[in-house]
Amino acid sequence: MIPGARSRRLNWGAMLSQEIGEGVWVFRSRFADMLSTLVQLDGRRAALVDPPMFADEADEIRGFAGERGLSIEFLVITHAHGDHAYGIAHFPDALVLAQSRFWEYWREIEATDRMFFSRLLPEYVIPELRCPNLLLANGSRLRFERELSFRHVPGHSPDGLLVELPAEGIWIAGDTVLRIPFISSGERTELLMTLRELGGRFRGEAIVPGHGRVLRGEEARRLLAENILYLERLGTEVERAVREGGGLEEAVAIPLTRFGIPEGAVGGLAAWIHRENLKKVYEELSGR
Repeated sequence: MIPGARSRRLNWGAMLSQEIGEGVWVFRSRFADMLSTLVQLDGRRAALVDPPMFADEADEIRGFAGERGLSIEFLVITHAHGDHAYGIAHFPDALVLAQSRFWEYWREIEATDRMFFSRLLPEYVIPELRCPNLLLANGSRLRFERELSFRHVPGHSPDGLLVELPAEGIWIAGDTVLRIPFISSGERTELLMTLRELGGRFRGEAIVPGHGRVLRGEEARRLLAENILYLERLGTEVERAVREGGGLEEAVAIPLTRFGIPEGAVGGLAAWIHRENLKKVYEELSGR
């Protein structure tokens, strides 16, 4: 964190927002508590990581930046899932940055993703995505008065991107880090490898996950360790269910308590993620 900067809540519009460092603000969407992060790059330019999918929320963030003399000139997309990527449409003049596999992967999942969100949010008009202006290799950097560095973090999706503010020790992790890890369209072993690598090198102040709330210091370090343990146990528990002849119904009934997480400790979204993870690993290990 920049010396002297302190985390504080801000009274701004309908979105819940928080300043986590000098010139770094996090906004929480009404959709699944998705987090968007506004980063001041210099005296007039800013980058927005994971713009919100709703136009009114995008307008709020744009207005917030404008009041501080900032223009959102860059969008950074942590991965090609609609809740993190559809917001591109609300910033037509911004340059879009994403991981090198983003566009290829989006083309693979576009139909499925659009169908998912049309069912989930039937009144939402799904926008067309435009190809990013810059596809980033692992280790790429963006330098103004503030530096951003980019790390490829596959596992939740093949194009996962972690945005790091090296001077401040802030990581913007997208859905690579969540209260309950979400394999989604990635692979358990790949996500496990990514999280182990991140856990081994985390020395920073804060992690901004894709959904939920900002985590700091030991709490962030502990969540990384818990994510790793969950994924290890996920393989063990589902493998046991398959070995004992259990079907999909038995596999998805494996409770969170088997993973060291008390029932009721997490909300409905986490419970849904857990069931989806169980299905995914069961299909992988059973070959069905």
